[in-house]
Amino acid sequence: MPETISLAELTDDLEIAHVIDRIVESLRSGDVIVLPMEHAYVFACDAFAHEAVAKIHTLRGDPYGTAAQVLIGSIQTLDGISQNTAEELHALAKNFWPGLLTLQVSPHMGLNWDLGDHGELTEFAVRIPNQDFVVQLLKKSGPLAMASASLAGRPAISAIDQIIVLHSDISFFVDNGALPQGLASTVVRYKVHGHEAGVEVIRVGAISLGEMAAFVPEIASTATD
Repeated sequence: MPETISLAELTDDLEIAHVIDRIVESLRSGDVIVLPMEHAYVFACDAFAHEAVAKIHTLRGDPYGTAAQVLIGSIQTLDGISQNTAEELHALAKNFWPGLLTLQVSPHMGLNWDLGDHGELTEFAVRIPNQDFVVQLLKKSGPLAMASASLAGRPAISAIDQIIVLHSDISFFVDNGALPQGLASTVVRYKVHGHEAGVEVIRVGAISLGEMAAFVPEIASTATD
């Protein structure tokens, strides 16, 4: 049977640390858990646990080759799992993480993971969520692979009781109540176009072009709100 952890009932730092230790142990055993993001619940597992990542894709019914996203707990971790990350992306991460900014970056050559794309993609999506408990967990667990706790192509799930899985599929549900509606993350990458290079906006979401342009001025010319 999975265990449900209510964040509303966690008020003591020692208790929080104990719960995180138990969840990390479960993740290192190859289990899948459910976590709250800012506006949706997600499936998550150790990013380097191939079978657990595959299980997430099975639970969602993802098409072949779909890659999970990656959650990390610090910008320093970004440098350990990516390569040649542009200064512009670092500037955006420094100013908008934790938060609804997703970076598309190149994986480090030495990584032994399969996010679901069988290592074929040259980029992966990564961010630090604006959720205190999850960030504390990530600092202890290391990178987690994650995907929305909904079926592929269906709307995001904002409450634990909306998630349809077998009890045996999940080890922990981390419950933060009914999550508020909100915009999706803004997604950017550093793209080389012939002899030119710069930040490319893939999707404008919770963070506007104007907000990003305060730190990367040239970004304003790559997309429109």
